[in-house]
Amino acid sequence: MATITIDLLSRALPFDPSRIFPGRAARAVAPSPADYCGHLITAVNVQALMAARPWEMLGCANTPRANIFRNRHWRTPGLFAERYSAMEIQDLIAYWGCTHRFPIPTALIRTDPYLATFSVERKNRRAHAGARWKVILFLFIIAMREGWCDLDLLIDPFFMHFPQRATDVLWYTGIEARRDNLADPQLNHREFANLIVVFDESNEADPWRTHYRLNHADHPARRIAHLAGTFFNIAPQTAVAPAANP
Repeated sequence: MATITIDLLSRALPFDPSRIFPGRAARAVAPSPADYCGHLITAVNVQALMAARPWEMLGCANTPRANIFRNRHWRTPGLFAERYSAMEIQDLIAYWGCTHRFPIPTALIRTDPYLATFSVERKNRRAHAGARWKVILFLFIIAMREGWCDLDLLIDPFFMHFPQRATDVLWYTGIEARRDNLADPQLNHREFANLIVVFDESNEADPWRTHYRLNHADHPARRIAHLAGTFFNIAPQTAVAPAANP
């Protein structure tokens, strides 16, 4: 335990990522443009999606109980949770973006100034959020070394994690309806006209895209028997979906 470092711990998170995010084996090959609605990736649609601030649905208003700590009056564990909460609010868009990262064709990045800037800013947000997370982990390591908590704390649904590179979390917009229609043309599922409308369908099909913030009871960590009853007492806010364009 004394040899654990911030870099080592940050690279290891989330523990057993397949519990939360799908691995690359879940998708043998990357979908082709015909498999999803790639035409929805336009500057106009992306601007409308970002203006709707969809990441706000990840917010949780509850203050966690400190029952997971062996001494709930000790300051460092509480400070760790408090600092994490503040960081989460600051980086909510980065947490949302890491599970709603849609591919942007290279040709569009080269020719569309808005999408080119968006692509760069998306990468920068993730990098800055990761750096801030490492600062917060320093407090966690102190608490763990002094015996106030253990690694299981970071499995708590209270914490969101960035997916590792070995996970397959790209957002192929509209793939659910397109896939169903290709499998059974008689279904004739409606394909969507913009990114805002397709947003809810993707979140419903893949609840991990919202880090289970809208489905706390379904978080995979809750199926770990020895952790039952130890989690922070959090519950989702009433989710307000982004308003669709008329």
